[in-house]
Formats: sequence, C-alpha cells, structure tokens
Amino acid sequence: MRAGGRILVLLAVLAGLSGGATASAEPVCDNGLRFSMGDGDAAMGLRVVQVQVLNCGPESLQLNGYPQVQLLDEDRRPLTVDILEGSGGISSVEGFDDPPQPITVLPGETAKSAFMWKNRNTGEVEPQLARYADMAAAPGGTWYDLAPRPGSTTLYIDLGTTGRLGVKAWHR
Repeated sequence: MRAGGRILVLLAVLAGLSGGATASAEPVCDNGLRFSMGDGDAAMGLRVVQVQVLNCGPESLQLNGYPQVQLLDEDRRPLTVDILEGSGGISSVEGFDDPPQPITVLPGETAKSAFMWKNRNTGEVEPQLARYADMAAAPGGTWYDLAPRPGSTTLYIDLGTTGRLGVKAWHR
C-alpha cells in the first residue's frame, strides 16, 4: 500500500474512533414497542400506507382493535383530525374494513395496520400536513413516535382539507 493509501485508512479509522461515524436511522427499541411506517400506495388522491408495530419487550402483546393515532405538524403540534376506525367511508379498499381479531404478538414479532386518507383540497380551509405521529397499540397504552420510512426524517401525510384519517385494525 502506498503512503497516501495508508494515510486515508488511518484517517478513516480515527474518524470512526472520534465518533465521526453516522448513527443508523433505525430507531432503537430496547424495551417496549416500535412503530414504523412502511410502503404506501397513492392513486388519484387516495393514499394507503402500511404501519407496523414491533414488540421489543419481554412480554407478549395482546391486540384486538385499532392503533391509537395522533397526527402532528412540523412543530409537533397536534392537528385537528378525525381518526376513524376502518375506512370511515373514505374509500373502498379490500380488507381495510375487516373487523378486529385478537392476536398475540410475541417478543420480536410484528403486527400490521394501515392508514388511509384522501388528499383533497377545497380551498375553504388550510390544508393539513402531518410530519410526525404518535401511536399507542390500544386505548390507554403508552404512546410512541411513529418512525418514518427508511431514508426519511419525517412523515408526509398530506390530508389536504379532508381532516380524516382511516385506520385499519391490527392484523398479521
């Protein structure tokens, strides 16, 4: 190896030792739950995006219902939004309105849900854009941040002026 190559290797090692390495975008989940946003589909203003919960705790998680959701703006202020169980008439998507079924999520396992909304703007009120969300697995549960898609630092839930978000029941 030439001298220039050795210097570059030495600089890379020193950068790693001094904390110059970047942290992973993957949220830490030592105990409890981790909520994350998955893939989505958008067509003609209708948005459907997958959401999942990872059980990071030592105990089984019992689910039988809908996740609890609070949408927040870019300053983490709550948006005034109707959170609907199921589609709430937003649109007809196969399986979205399936009734809740009891499921057990063992440590290290995941369960899924989904969000549905329409980006429609009437011009009568200011459009709403959620950049963050808090979630709980069930009513009365502990609230956690919803992690954005990999590679993103914030969410992009563009509700327009509809003010409505449909939430699918937990499922496998």
